[in-house]
Amino acid sequence: MTMEAENSLPLPAGDYAIVELLGHRTLIGRVAEVERFGTKMLQVEPIFQGALLPPILHSGGSIYGFTPCTAEVAAQRAPKEAWQLPGAIRATLPPALLPSPEPEIVVDHGDDDEERPF
Repeated sequence: MTMEAENSLPLPAGDYAIVELLGHRTLIGRVAEVERFGTKMLQVEPIFQGALLPPILHSGGSIYGFTPCTAEVAAQRAPKEAWQLPGAIRATLPPALLPSPEPEIVVDHGDDDEERPF
């Protein structure tokens, strides 16, 4: 068992899958069929950093591939870094789940009044 798996809480019960959507997007998480807006939709709660994010809804016509799997497999395959999430999901992440900004590197070139040879 990896250190990450030891530190994360178990995922809640439910059906898990790797979902490939048109537009080259892959979501991994807990899935359910729900009815919204008068039509059946796929609800995916993506896994990120060992927890489920708020649900994302997709119409059935946008599903390119659907691979059922266990919660453990889903957790192993889920994105580990924020940049691996689709942009729309990354935009909704709470600040606590976003990476801290890189410190600004300041380069001291000495006295600005000196002439530089370049």
